[in-house]
Amino acid sequence: MKKKEECRYAVDPFNRLIAKESGRETQVAGFRHILDGEFKTDKNNSLFYHLKSPAQSSLPQQLKLKGSWSLGEDHNLIFTLDKESYTQSDKLTLQGEIIRAESSRIIFSLVTRDEQGRARFYLISLSGRWQADKYNRLSFLVSRKGLPEDEIVFTGTWEVNTQNQIIYSYTHPASGRNKKTRRTLTFKGYWDISRKFRLSYILNKETASGFDFAVSLGRPLKRGMRYEAGIGIAPGKEKITIYGSWKINEKLGVIFEMPREKGRMERILFGAECKLNPDYTLELKLKSALGKELGTSLRLSRDLLKGRGEAFIQALKDGKKTALIAGAGIRW
Repeated sequence: MKKKEECRYAVDPFNRLIAKESGRETQVAGFRHILDGEFKTDKNNSLFYHLKSPAQSSLPQQLKLKGSWSLGEDHNLIFTLDKESYTQSDKLTLQGEIIRAESSRIIFSLVTRDEQGRARFYLISLSGRWQADKYNRLSFLVSRKGLPEDEIVFTGTWEVNTQNQIIYSYTHPASGRNKKTRRTLTFKGYWDISRKFRLSYILNKETASGFDFAVSLGRPLKRGMRYEAGIGIAPGKEKITIYGSWKINEKLGVIFEMPREKGRMERILFGAECKLNPDYTLELKLKSALGKELGTSLRLSRDLLKGRGEAFIQALKDGKKTALIAGAGIRW
């Protein structure tokens, strides 16, 4: 049977590791050490504590801690010690802020104090990939070499801004008694709205990092697409709007253009079954690029089209056309 380490650990309010030898009944302060040092992570997301000065302890200068990652109620980072390796499955709470969310990494800022009482900030990061859980919450899967991924679930709210970025919001303790401040994280990716009852936000296609949400059928708007989704364990119906404009092109199909940051544009092509109404509005039953029905109908007026697709409208009027095929002509 594997021998368990006979030392218990905790973290003080300044993110310093506290070590206490287990099995001792005495409360003499000498057996409880506040270790001056910093937490670090490596490329495998293992957690280390590097001691900066010799401690009155038999501990080595660098400790490798075994356990799993999660997120606390106040969005502090939690490392739960492995119960098979330690006498207690203690939770180490690293108090700090999430300062950035990237496609394959989360970066945290921690504050500590040295033996002279001087405060200092430093960063640690975790690598992995993002996904949406079954409740449409944002989560980060921390990669672990030879071990299952650890899931960090973000239980706050998220929404979409006018640049079609996901903005995640949460509250975090601030300096001062019983005070909290609002914090946000911005995710920079692009949307795929080409599947029925699914809405995907892609951060990194190669690593499958991104969010795939379960949603209602999309409802076209004059300037976008609107969905409803339940977010959280006991969800209400949240409205999610993807902002953009509709165009048609006889060679390309139906085009939905979505603005992104820095003036960039993302385009999705659809096919459509088409009907020209007596009032010269164009009714389109959208299909994916593979020809699958999406259950979404779009109505475009000639004024909205602003002259685009006139040749196709005339062909419909003459009974020579009934459908648009996505990407049938030139590719973008």
